[in-house]
Amino acid sequence: MPAGKNGAGRGRFMTGKVYALSDLHGHYEALLAMLKKIRFSDSDRLYILGDCNDRGEKAMEIYHFIQQHQDNIFLLKGNHELMMRDFLIKEDWECPQGRIWQCNGGDKTMKQMDHFLKKDCGSKKDFQCRRKEFMHWLIEYVDSLPSYIEVNVGGQALVLIHAGIDPEKPLHQQDEEICAWIREWFYMSPAIKGKTIVFGHTPLCHLNGGENFDVWFDPYYHDKIGIDGGLGPFENGQLNCLCLNDMSVTVIKKKDLAGEREAV
Repeated sequence: MPAGKNGAGRGRFMTGKVYALSDLHGHYEALLAMLKKIRFSDSDRLYILGDCNDRGEKAMEIYHFIQQHQDNIFLLKGNHELMMRDFLIKEDWECPQGRIWQCNGGDKTMKQMDHFLKKDCGSKKDFQCRRKEFMHWLIEYVDSLPSYIEVNVGGQALVLIHAGIDPEKPLHQQDEEICAWIREWFYMSPAIKGKTIVFGHTPLCHLNGGENFDVWFDPYYHDKIGIDGGLGPFENGQLNCLCLNDMSVTVIKKKDLAGEREAV
């Protein structure tokens, strides 16, 4: 089964700007702060390249917000969405899927889900019904998300994806696991001739060196742009938002989010 789909929302918002960001990891306040900073409007588009859950405190709020703005905010599936889906299918922390997700912050996300569903409101039976229904919806929601999206902005052909591609296969033959998990093999190889791939997943300190989380423009093949500012796992990380119209970058530093958390 193909791992992606072409250009969600393409052609409907041509008058506005087109943005991409990635790896929010539960930092809902960072998303709101970024939208305010870039003055995001109904005529703009935003593509979120996966990994909205785990590590931060408000993953469910992010998914809910995206659902409320389906006309111009689009989510792609990341490896953390895949881990969550695979666990929810079995709901067993002792199975391989459960152990993998727990090591990557899954238990924290499950606690957030219970809180989001108001665990202490109503009877235990009512809560269990709500929880089961919500989990079923979440599994189907992740399944419905594309692994990649192709867009054309200002005459530039772009592929938006969470982690990257198998450089030995054409785009339409990519597997969702590869699209969500791949690292070195992808960014150390030439990608797709005539296209630029915008990706998250790999914190940019690993590409830039040191503690540099700024957007990475591939200096060797000039066909990739990495945007994961390490917001989730690093205290000195940041949220990068790339404007695809002119390749300008807007940054929200994690250390500056304390006031935003109180306001949300």
